[in-house]
Amino acid sequence: MKRMMLLLSFALMLLPASLMGQAKHTDYKLPEVPKRAEYIDFPSLDQGLWFAAQVTPGIFVREGFTIRAELIAGYRFGEFFRVGAGIAPGVLGPVFYMPAFLDLRGNIISQESRMVVPYWNLDAGYSISRVYSGIYLSPTVGVRVGMPRNDFIAGLSYIAQLLPGTAVHGIALKLGFEF
Repeated sequence: MKRMMLLLSFALMLLPASLMGQAKHTDYKLPEVPKRAEYIDFPSLDQGLWFAAQVTPGIFVREGFTIRAELIAGYRFGEFFRVGAGIAPGVLGPVFYMPAFLDLRGNIISQESRMVVPYWNLDAGYSISRVYSGIYLSPTVGVRVGMPRNDFIAGLSYIAQLLPGTAVHGIALKLGFEF
């Protein structure tokens, strides 16, 4: 009888433990994934939209001093090639003119591990003015200082406008910010 009582008491002690092991745990909730946009590190992207704002003072051979404000927007295919469209309202002597152009540009060497890299740029389009209306070309070489997507640019530029029957040309310094 003592054995029977011992066995029964042992079975009663194991009963709650066996029931707890089989119980369904429904009284807690797993954490959910937050419902917000995924983080995107835009400065490190090689592709996407880009913008530039530049000031370009220069000197034309016969016409004298010029200054322009250039606004450019485009698409970046990588660090070595970008395409954009821009306008550059400015004055050449006493005359207002405004080139509208296609902007091609890129780095000459990779900017991945450098703060300063050389770049190239070619603007080609048409200039609208009372006096200086015609084909507009402006190749540039210079340096970019900063991060791959936010940097200051400085370059030496040759400006040529092909007018009916003649051409005007000069040199300029492009100073700006690209983002």
